[in-house]
Amino acid sequence: MTSLAETIDIALAAVGQETEDQLRDVSGDFEALELADEERLSALATAIAAVAIQYHKRHLSTYLEAVRTWSLEIAEMLQPSPTELRYIPDNATIEAAARRLYAGLDCVIDRMRGEGVDVRDRLITELAAVSRFLGRHDPNTITIALMAVNRALGDPQYRRGAVVRVPLRGVVSAAVQPPLETMAPRGTA
Repeated sequence: MTSLAETIDIALAAVGQETEDQLRDVSGDFEALELADEERLSALATAIAAVAIQYHKRHLSTYLEAVRTWSLEIAEMLQPSPTELRYIPDNATIEAAARRLYAGLDCVIDRMRGEGVDVRDRLITELAAVSRFLGRHDPNTITIALMAVNRALGDPQYRRGAVVRVPLRGVVSAAVQPPLETMAPRGTA
């Protein structure tokens, strides 16, 4: 059984150096954007929804489950802190950042298709890109982001590229609660 890193390395070798370089450019371009955590997460959720509806419409739940699984595995390795909520996210900024990311991924996917790259290697390459970004968040945030994507894709009014807001403000406080077994008892029952 190969590890996630080995699986990704094998797929990237199969897609070729030029496609791998293009993917690095797309990733670097997104990383370079000066976004607050919540804006970055919403832009990522918007891009995941756009890619999912464009390329995985028949298998949305399977695709989103793969994104979730890989992101959680990456998060387990990185052990990230909960997402910081310092700024009110700006929809225009989120939309522009998401468009930049999914347009870049569209180009990478189109290139792989044009070069006849096996569908498995294309999917692994695509999953690696989005899971790498999503995996930088704590498991609670990953779950909330993918629930927002799922909710958006379930809406019959959804259109590709529509901003998918990840509603962390009311939920993140639960993520910073200490584990129940470490809490001191309060009062009596």
